[in-house]
Amino acid sequence: MPNDPTATSCLRVRAAVLVFVFVSILFVGLGVRLYHINTDLAEDLTAIAIRQQQSGTAIPARRGMILDVRGRVIASSESSPDVFVDAKLVKDIDALAAKLSSRVNEPAGAIAAKIRAHPNSRFMIVAKEIDDVTEDAVSTMGEVAVGLSHRSVRNYPLHESMAHVLGWVGRDGKGMEGLELRYDKHLSGTPGWRGTVRDARRRAIGRSTRGPVAPEDGGHIVLTIDAEIQRVTEDALARAVLDKRAESGVAIVMSARTGEIRAMACYPTFDANEAPSVPAALRRNRTVTDPTEPGSTFKPIIMSSALDGGFVSRTEKIDCQMGTLRLGRRVVKDTRPHGLMNVKGIIAKSSNIGMTKIGLRMGNDVLHETVRRFGFGAITGVGFPGEARGLVRPLRKWSRSSTPSVSYGYEIAVTPLQLATAYVALMNDGVLIRPRLVRAILNASGDVVEEFVDPEPLRRVASSEVSRFVTRELMRAVVEEGGGHRARSEQYTVMGKTGTAKLLYKDKPVYEPGAYLGTFVGAAPVESPELVVLVMVRRPASGLAYYGGAVSAPAVKDILDRSLAYMGVPPDRAKSARLATYRP
Repeated sequence: MPNDPTATSCLRVRAAVLVFVFVSILFVGLGVRLYHINTDLAEDLTAIAIRQQQSGTAIPARRGMILDVRGRVIASSESSPDVFVDAKLVKDIDALAAKLSSRVNEPAGAIAAKIRAHPNSRFMIVAKEIDDVTEDAVSTMGEVAVGLSHRSVRNYPLHESMAHVLGWVGRDGKGMEGLELRYDKHLSGTPGWRGTVRDARRRAIGRSTRGPVAPEDGGHIVLTIDAEIQRVTEDALARAVLDKRAESGVAIVMSARTGEIRAMACYPTFDANEAPSVPAALRRNRTVTDPTEPGSTFKPIIMSSALDGGFVSRTEKIDCQMGTLRLGRRVVKDTRPHGLMNVKGIIAKSSNIGMTKIGLRMGNDVLHETVRRFGFGAITGVGFPGEARGLVRPLRKWSRSSTPSVSYGYEIAVTPLQLATAYVALMNDGVLIRPRLVRAILNASGDVVEEFVDPEPLRRVASSEVSRFVTRELMRAVVEEGGGHRARSEQYTVMGKTGTAKLLYKDKPVYEPGAYLGTFVGAAPVESPELVVLVMVRRPASGLAYYGGAVSAPAVKDILDRSLAYMGVPPDRAKSARLATYRP
């Protein structure tokens, strides 16, 4: 029956049961879900809640100092605050911009425009490196959308001095070039952390229950460079380049005893504090990155090997063909005609023909072995970023024309540091020493972590007897009676070698007419060398002197005189007998 009360009652009971079952299942499902949330998801959800309620602020570590060999500070860091805006929390852009403008001395319109251009930015810098007064004014604003971010700013008190060696530090506190890059991990330290509890609108309401983590400040490094010798070197190099209206120049001063680098300079230079705005090409440390053909400065190296190998004697006289030697289609020339000369004359007068004849006796095998033995074609291991190996082709690629070319410094390319290091080996009785830029590594408290005091000998490259003969006799004659006479000092007996090399075009492997590299490498005092000095002047102006003895030797003399006096080395010139005039 359609209105049967029993049927209606049954339907109601069934509906109630279904509802009950559905609600029961729902509650069981919710219970299971809550259990899952409170057990399996509890850790993850708690972490999310903590992240939403708390924020962390990095506490920057102080970057370590860089000191010269006498403890002078040449790079240091100081804390500098920036002002930032959290655009998400800004209610009235124009009102906030107007309020900030008077405190940070920036136009309100510029601040407002910046906020509108980045409406979702949580960290927008509006003022950099503010002073203490501005910091106080901003911190008392009471604006939740405005904050202060402290960062470390690098300072180079000597400005241009050592800029190519030190490198620089970016806004993120990371070393970008030079020693700042090489020792970045040690210098930078480890940042700390400070937590803050915030409400739903990201306003600070208290400190985090997680205690702050203190930063670990960076350690320090002590260089082998002496800031005063560096200043003297930079001054002499700049005058040499400017006097000849040259394109550029480099200079290196090394300890003849230890291989420590006392000065390393490039000109033109730049202010290390302004490094980011300086072209990369100008920031390059060309003493280690730019190989070039060494020219006649290579002759003492080849001569030492020839004497050690018995290819020539000290007294033998070699016919230098009055300035012209034909080798098939090739013609080797000297700058002046010479007849018979012994090895002293060949080095003093820088005879290409004399060296060619000696090189032909040695042959490519011995020449190649000599070049590699002295360290050319390999990095010196000084530890400077971007150091070049130079260019020494494999022996199989040498030809008959390589023999004369290498004998007087062509067909190979060496860095200024490689060349200076080879001369240190000759001054050090024939033992090659690894050059060094860093004397010690210190921790943040100034305690020594690692020290590099003793020289690091690599290998013997020439006998002691031959090394002393080449330096004390042959290279001394270059200064006393040869092309290096402008390096002659009234205070110290100087030995050295001139070099004048042709330069290739910058964009093609062809020698450019009138383009030269004038080099002089010198050392003093003669009997007990303290310093080795290299100066290279690139592309003196057309029409001016370009020979190494004219453009670079005076600068070497100046650096030696002033540096040795500063070091307290007593003059030896009065004790030294003048060499007799050379007669070939």
